Amino acid sequence: MSGAVDDTPVLRVEDLSVEFRVRGAWWPAVRGLSFDVARNETLALVGESGCGKSITALSVMGLVPRPQGRVGSGRILFEGRDVAAMREAELERLRGDRMAMIFQEPMTSLNPVLSVGFQVSEALRVHRAIDAAAADAEALRLLEEVKIPSARRRFADYPHQFSGGMRQRVMIAMAIALKPALLLADEPTTALDVTIQAQVLGLLADLKSAQGMSMLFITHNLGVVAAIADRVAVMYAGEIVEIAPVARIFSGPVHPYTEALFRAIPRIDREEQSLDAIGGQVPPIDRMPPGCRFAPRCPARRPSCEASSQALVEVAPGHSVRCGVRAPAGARAA
Repeated sequence: MSGAVDDTPVLRVEDLSVEFRVRGAWWPAVRGLSFDVARNETLALVGESGCGKSITALSVMGLVPRPQGRVGSGRILFEGRDVAAMREAELERLRGDRMAMIFQEPMTSLNPVLSVGFQVSEALRVHRAIDAAAADAEALRLLEEVKIPSARRRFADYPHQFSGGMRQRVMIAMAIALKPALLLADEPTTALDVTIQAQVLGLLADLKSAQGMSMLFITHNLGVVAAIADRVAVMYAGEIVEIAPVARIFSGPVHPYTEALFRAIPRIDREEQSLDAIGGQVPPIDRMPPGCRFAPRCPARRPSCEASSQALVEVAPGHSVRCGVRAPAGARAA
């Protein structure tokens, strides 16, 4: 008799608001955010810079900078435990062990005065309490697993002696050292050329398959999303405006912002095309419009859009959108 399958999400974010102090007042950079990441699933967070993607990841890791930032409300449940309610000592035991993060810029995330081998082995020594020799041996194996050329010879090298792509591989080795249940990847391919980007994406997909981990993948590149994600959550101005399986988002985007993102992508399968820029910019957190946050930039807006905010409603199974124009009348809240 087989055991019951555990379908509890690895990560569940419920009505999360993250606030920052601006000129003596608190303003939400992320507002009313709710989503799940299932076991062995990759959820991509997509949107322009300033939409709240990185702040979401930092919140999950318990790394919102204080005292100028705080989690204002909501819950972040990782394996059933509320991260937002944890003490710092509990978070330190969790970070790098059960959940890990690949930061956006490896050159500023790696310590310039410590060798890459030492930095990879550090998490093993801290969380597994093994001796230095055993930690170094495992760190070398990890560097070989992420395909660092001549890993044994380069074990004692420093970050500045590595290329951008190789530094990113070192960051991945650090993140997967303890086989986390959840990996948060904050634009890990942004600064890489196309060839190295493809190699890093393939490496992450292989590691996910081999270790059965879940991923929250943050990017503004929809081509990357197509290559690695199972589901996509599109963020704008601190809110999720559309969330759906990756195939559905690409075949039938509903929210005008999602459509605008697709119109701005060059297509190699078309001889003639025009790329449409999205007019305007993401509003700062202390000057958000009162209604739909995308309304000032939206070609489909109506007067009612600017008067009141919209709820996230389900337009098809597993597909939800936050739009008073596109959502059908009577659609139920997601």
